[in-house]
Formats: sequence, structure tokens, C-alpha cells
Amino acid sequence: MATITSTADRNTSAGSIIVTWAAMANADTGTAFQVPSAANLTFQHSGTFGGATIVLQGSNDGTSWATLTQTGGSNVAFSYTTAGIHCPVEMPVYVRPVTSGGTGTAIDAVLVCRAVYQKTSY
Repeated sequence: MATITSTADRNTSAGSIIVTWAAMANADTGTAFQVPSAANLTFQHSGTFGGATIVLQGSNDGTSWATLTQTGGSNVAFSYTTAGIHCPVEMPVYVRPVTSGGTGTAIDAVLVCRAVYQKTSY
């Protein structure tokens, strides 16, 4: 039941921000990360799950949190018990991973935020 502090690497050659919450265990909550405006998100989770579940939550006020859904038109919640990589439908102001159940001891959560550049004149 710990709060896991994220690290953010903003010096990537692709212009992305890579946010990592490392070694999450059962009932851990990642610190909130404020998503840059006009960004695409990709969420990857891996490690030793031991039956634990990881969800990606979003919030627009940093207080009220809800589990995000994955792209693909099926409205499937971001809730996983094995390694994977997914993109959320929603684009909230803040995101965080949360684990529950099982005996997971080393679940890593990685969020990649890519800037979306919009052409303002044609």
C-alpha cells in the first residue's frame, strides 16, 4: 500500500516524455502525472504480476479518479493481469497506475506521451 513516485525522461530523441512507475506491488498507487496538452498516450505494463491487477486511471481535477478505457471501440477498461501495451481513449489532465490483489512484487508501469503537432495554417 505504497505511493510509487514516477520518474520522467523528457530528453528522448523522439520528442516524447517517458514516465515510469517502477516495482509496484499489491495495492500500490502511482503518483499522478500531468499529461501535456495535445499528446498521444501509450501505456505499457510488465513484470511479476502474481495474480495482481494493474489499472490506468485518469482525472481532470487530480481528486476524482476513474479507470480509463482502451482504444478499439469495445470500451474495455484498462485492467490487466499480464504484461501488455495499450492506448487509452480518454485524454484526462492527470493519469496514474494503481495495482490490486495478487502477490505482485515488481510490476513496472511505463507511459509514453508523444506531442501531437497540429498545422495551424494551410
